[in-house]
Amino acid sequence: MSFTAKIKLVLSKIWDFLEPFIKIFLSSTGQILGGVALQVVADIAKDTSIVSDEDKRKAAFDKIVVDLKGKGIELGLQVTTSMINSAIEVAVQKLKNENKE
Repeated sequence: MSFTAKIKLVLSKIWDFLEPFIKIFLSSTGQILGGVALQVVADIAKDTSIVSDEDKRKAAFDKIVVDLKGKGIELGLQVTTSMINSAIEVAVQKLKNENKE
């Protein structure tokens, strides 16, 4: 197998993995979820009363669910727990990258 063929294979497998996430975050619900997750994660990062990472993740998850319900988006219908967890991870990485700069 040539080097080019190996690269194409790797990229196609990466695309297969990333495609569902990209489709979700390009939808209107995904855009709302992304915005809510960024705000919630930023707020929780400032809250010194929440110490452990697991407590922060749970607090973020719970707050996101409440905020989405306020926008008419229901857990299990338009958004799943895995979508929320993915949005939290993306928001955490974005904040970490912003703090490095």
